[in-house]
Amino acid sequence: MRPFAILFTFIFLVFTSFEGQAKMPGGSFIMTDHHGKVVTNVDFMGRFQIYYFGYTFCPDICPTGLQTISDALDLLGDDAQDIVPLFVTVDPARDTVPVMADYVANFHPSLIGLTGTPAMTEGVAKKYKIRYEKVTEPGMEKDQYIMDHTASMLLMGPDGKFLTKFAHGITPEAMAKRIREIKAGKRP
Repeated sequence: MRPFAILFTFIFLVFTSFEGQAKMPGGSFIMTDHHGKVVTNVDFMGRFQIYYFGYTFCPDICPTGLQTISDALDLLGDDAQDIVPLFVTVDPARDTVPVMADYVANFHPSLIGLTGTPAMTEGVAKKYKIRYEKVTEPGMEKDQYIMDHTASMLLMGPDGKFLTKFAHGITPEAMAKRIREIKAGKRP
């Protein structure tokens, strides 16, 4: 009877030891970039990636976040050459390839806009732990809605693994400093 109890305990511990551990953001995806090229997460491997999820019709949060990323990359100078910033839409209905191309041109020249079908968007958002929701106000036109969404920025390593999250409101200086530390192998 005792060997059975030990075996049961071992199996219980194995199967429950991972329970409750949150899976880190990241994973595979297929999207279309702002040039109309189909891309996957593999296309960005070998470089650090900064993901920002938002939408082009966003009145304030998204432009602020993207400008913060742009300024941080400028502050990093040559240290930013192995970093690719990615703007992933949560509003694929309005953020078509031409709309994304016009929008990302307002920010850092290395910024890549990603769009796709609603299913593609839902899939990548789920894998990267991003929440979003379409919000309409009474009396607004059907296409005059806003998207409530996660406003943080995710830094992924060259291997595609999650490294850190930057909260909305971080300064470009603080972001650049933290990226330098991570690239130098310093952990908090």
